[in-house]
Amino acid sequence: MGRDRLGTMVVGLALISLGFAFLLAQWLGWDRIWPIFPVLGGLAFLGAYIGTGFKESGYIFVGTGAVLVGLFFFGFTFGVWEWEEMASLWPIFPILGGVAFVVMFLADRARDWGVLGVGCAAMLVGLGGLAFTFGLVGTQILDLLPLLLVLVGLFSLVGALIQMVRRK
Repeated sequence: MGRDRLGTMVVGLALISLGFAFLLAQWLGWDRIWPIFPVLGGLAFLGAYIGTGFKESGYIFVGTGAVLVGLFFFGFTFGVWEWEEMASLWPIFPILGGVAFVVMFLADRARDWGVLGVGCAAMLVGLGGLAFTFGLVGTQILDLLPLLLVLVGLFSLVGALIQMVRRK
């Protein structure tokens, strides 16, 4: 498909998406619907990933992260959570970032194991943070942080060594 046709399709899809967002805002109100913008932005990045022939895995990282953050914020705008609960729910953000890293790892044909390590570490940090903020564990969880850093560093180092061996 030519670049001019692809560009025309992107503009068309963007206009349809914006129209859809404005219709929803008329029915539900901007105070409820504003998270649609990170979701739409994320979908645009996922579309760009597809448009590159599934080659630019960075697009899938940004796209996945933006969609997940938008969906998380919809939980607040539709009353699943109250904004005051953000003090307890903040560890969701490293979890979402970790999920985006894991999706990027899975999408990348080169399989950079360091990316998987960072993703898993981010999810562990988030889960530990949730356990801490909800009182399931005390400050002793902080004692595990040095071990977690060493493990992630080792995982990243092994991943880099695997990449070097593959390239030879």
